Amino acid sequence: MTASSAHYYEAFGLLIESDFPLHELRTGKATREPDLSIRNNPIGRPMPTRTDGVVMDYSDPDGVVMAWPDVAGFRFADERTIWAEKPEATTDRMLAFPLLGPVMAWALNSLGLFVLHASAVQVNGRTIAFLGDKLAGKSTTAAAFIRAGHALVTDDLLAISMENRERPMCLPAFPQVKLEDKAAEQVRIASADAQPLVMEGFPKRQHKLESMATAPTTIDCLVRLERGSDAPSFEPLPVPGAIECLARYSYMPRFADAPWTKQDDHRHFSQCVGLVDAAKVGRLQVPADLLRLDETVEYVSEMLDGLPG
Repeated sequence: MTASSAHYYEAFGLLIESDFPLHELRTGKATREPDLSIRNNPIGRPMPTRTDGVVMDYSDPDGVVMAWPDVAGFRFADERTIWAEKPEATTDRMLAFPLLGPVMAWALNSLGLFVLHASAVQVNGRTIAFLGDKLAGKSTTAAAFIRAGHALVTDDLLAISMENRERPMCLPAFPQVKLEDKAAEQVRIASADAQPLVMEGFPKRQHKLESMATAPTTIDCLVRLERGSDAPSFEPLPVPGAIECLARYSYMPRFADAPWTKQDDHRHFSQCVGLVDAAKVGRLQVPADLLRLDETVEYVSEMLDGLPG
């Protein structure tokens, strides 16, 4: 193991201890035992080549392995310890890209949290999450709310605690949104600090924010974004459709090859049902023109103000 000074961060309601600097996260203090530790340690097997492609090995007897050619490899030594190995040429930001995406999603799921591929913002005390397919505009829509003065809860990875099924809680991530340059120009956040591209040719740039929501917050509404309508509109989904929507955009299907047990499947389904019982789930249709996003912000703000409770 390579000795190095530990860094402490806060994200997703966790105290994270890392041998690597993670510039994306909020700085934390070592006031208690960390919930998750990231160690600079060889993963105990050869790193994959470009011919091999990305490796997701859920059956390794020494712990789940996730590895990206020319970037980094990760092993879950136990539920709360991740070993990370990277080539010398890999920068801290390159390492963070898979670590704060699929690797963190697996860790959060292992800790019993419900994990969605979504962006979320806090609007007048309410929290709304944006779900959708690739290019649906989740991050761009969240950026429009941030520009209007509302607080980011998360971008890309939404962790929800279902400890109290009647009151599911969003666990804020870190103050950053990923935007394509064209979207960033049209939805300009004055206080955001645009970062260099993680790697050449990558379509989105990280934009670090000055602030965000930091306390756990209830989840009030989850919407599947659909672009191309004449004006913003919301349509609630029936219960079966709402459950299917949450299951589709959760992270669990992305790990489809994992050896899920019946208990895992039951927990995942139960969490979907619990969210549908506790929050409004529906389709949010919005104009495709990014210059009209303020209409969506206004419409959603009024819709959330009208929710009961």
